[in-house]
Amino acid sequence: MITFDYHSHNDRCGHAVGKLEDYVQQAISLGLTHFGMSDHGPAYWLEGDHAQPWVQMAVSELPNYVGEAVALKERFADEIVLSVGIEADFIEGAEEKLSAWLAAHPFDYVLGSVHYCLGHSVFDRRRWKTQRPEAIFRDYYRQVILAARSGLFDILSHLTVIDTYSPGMPDALAAELYPEVAAAIAESGCIVEINTSCYRKQPAWDEPYPNRKMLTALIARGVPLTFGSDCHAPEEVHFVREKVETLLTERGVSPKAQQNRVKRGQIMTFLVPPQGGGQGAS
Repeated sequence: MITFDYHSHNDRCGHAVGKLEDYVQQAISLGLTHFGMSDHGPAYWLEGDHAQPWVQMAVSELPNYVGEAVALKERFADEIVLSVGIEADFIEGAEEKLSAWLAAHPFDYVLGSVHYCLGHSVFDRRRWKTQRPEAIFRDYYRQVILAARSGLFDILSHLTVIDTYSPGMPDALAAELYPEVAAAIAESGCIVEINTSCYRKQPAWDEPYPNRKMLTALIARGVPLTFGSDCHAPEEVHFVREKVETLLTERGVSPKAQQNRVKRGQIMTFLVPPQGGGQGAS
């Protein structure tokens, strides 16, 4: 059984419910050994204290969040290993600004997410009618590679999230882009989370982030993998972890946990075979 979960949110971000401690208590009740607190960081690239209150915490709230997370980590140390994290957007051209505020806080890990490409959110359904799909896919994965190489992040979040409301990536384009992305991530040393929020957003797909083709490419490169439910309510902690266990077993990856050193601390990851379990994007 998977006993860790490194992607969680709380009501500070404006679109989740429940206090930070509610998620910690839920993780303990489920028998998790490791849990990461990783709410959405501020929109640091925009003006104002709270530029996007519906998706991100205020700049002024960040010290309060970190302080509470550190206190919970110490308070529950005898019951669960808690890690203080943050989900930070990768914004091309704003790397120095992000680096400065990350360095100002005692994070155990940082989740790196690409939420915007070609001027629109990855969740903007209308964009697929006004922009060329191939251009969207190419720009998204170009930024994923930049995020991996930036040195800012320990874990890359919800890869292939750009698929969510898309018409679908052509197989030929996936075969071109996925191995390149996997190679860049492997070289960067970043961990990739298997994020189960896609099972909530698009349950008919029966796919996680990253999707099966990208996951195969990552495993082939020996990229370390971890688990993140991306929970936005306490009851979503560890969401459908059994699906991930099956997915990993089918690809020769053991769900057994092992410690993996990242820039800022230790993350539990799955045991990926040294030579990988697949080829390219097949």
